Amino acid sequence: MAARNAASPSLLVRLLVGAGLALLIALAAVGGAIDRVFTNAAEANMRERLEAVVYLILSTIEVDETGQPVMPESLAEPRLNRPGSSLHGGAMTPRGEWRSPSLVGVAPQPNARLIERGTELFRGLEADGNWNVFAIGLGWELPDGEIVDLTIWAAEDPNRLRMELAGFREDLWRWLGLAGVLIIAGQVGLLLVILRPLRRVAAEVGEIESGRRGGIEGRYPRELRPLTDNLNALLAAERDNARRYSEALADLAHALKTPVAVLRARLESSEPARPSDLSRHLDDMEQIIRRQLERAQRSTRRALPGAVAVRPILERMGDSLERLHVESGLRVEVAGDAGLVAHMDERDLWEVCGNLMENAAKYGNGSLRASVRAGERGLRRDGLIIEIEDDGPGIEVEQVERLLKRGQRGDERRDGQGLGLSIVRELVEANGGRLQVDRSELGGARFRVILPPR
Repeated sequence: MAARNAASPSLLVRLLVGAGLALLIALAAVGGAIDRVFTNAAEANMRERLEAVVYLILSTIEVDETGQPVMPESLAEPRLNRPGSSLHGGAMTPRGEWRSPSLVGVAPQPNARLIERGTELFRGLEADGNWNVFAIGLGWELPDGEIVDLTIWAAEDPNRLRMELAGFREDLWRWLGLAGVLIIAGQVGLLLVILRPLRRVAAEVGEIESGRRGGIEGRYPRELRPLTDNLNALLAAERDNARRYSEALADLAHALKTPVAVLRARLESSEPARPSDLSRHLDDMEQIIRRQLERAQRSTRRALPGAVAVRPILERMGDSLERLHVESGLRVEVAGDAGLVAHMDERDLWEVCGNLMENAAKYGNGSLRASVRAGERGLRRDGLIIEIEDDGPGIEVEQVERLLKRGQRGDERRDGQGLGLSIVRELVEANGGRLQVDRSELGGARFRVILPPR
């Protein structure tokens, strides 16, 4: 596993490879589109040049009475007069043909042919052959009134257009490559800036592992806040669980001190110890150990608990209490939105609601009200408030801290109100909340569990 993780490419490499491939595809598509547009434009420009030559020849050509095309010795386009130039022209009828002097010594020569009157012929880059050709078909009236077919054409060496396209493509891909390099360099710089918070998180985690830091303390972008907050929650939960286990062991040692001392005294006494007395003390010790272990287990918490609906638990607990206290006529009222949830362990939520509602039923005068409502608004989740009220004598203000204070119980071997409230307070605080006690509108005590937002 370690070797596989070590061989895994970094996030920066993955982003650069992905961005590089996307950039390569984009530049190839852009380059192909630009090349196609330029090729079409160059071909259209070449056709316009050849068409202009054809109409230039048409403006000076004559056809004699025998049907032979006749051209003056000096042509308006100098390249038509210069042998070996890349531009050529000609005219032909069924009875004769004229070709420009520029074709002298050129081989192979354009394969000219008559075309129908009123039509045009164009052979560009996609056409087979060694020449780009444009031709028009006309009808020429002879002096005797006869009309003969006349085809005028112009041809250009395709290497001229190919060289023009090759030069353009060389410049195009050179500049696109340069642009790609600059974009990649910019992406590297941008990614280094974007990934800097992740490197800072990794550095802080390393310091936490080495014991030089207790948590993630830096300011990070909003997208990383859930990560840093949850890491801090995990660290806080680990430290809190370790502290609670230490406290549970201290409580266990304190609770076993008296039974152990009694056993030691009985064993060291000159009077023989009765087996029944030893058995009773051992039973007490076993009960203390079991209770303390259960308490330690209850006090542990998860850093990222799931969402638990609160009202169904209140309703089920209320139904159980009404059946249990049917003789006293206990009335349980449950209020609140059924969609409200508490982000804590379901077992802890049962423990909190159960202890508070059982105490309210036990010390009240027949009326109990349990409600849940939304608390303070949060970015990721809202807070929650659970209230348990009774119509009993209530709790005096000066007694609240004593009842909620950890370890203030009459006997470690027996459960009572003090133990239940202590457990409730520990579980609520373990989940980041707080427990408040005040006077209820029913006349008795009101216990309010306040879970904070995130």
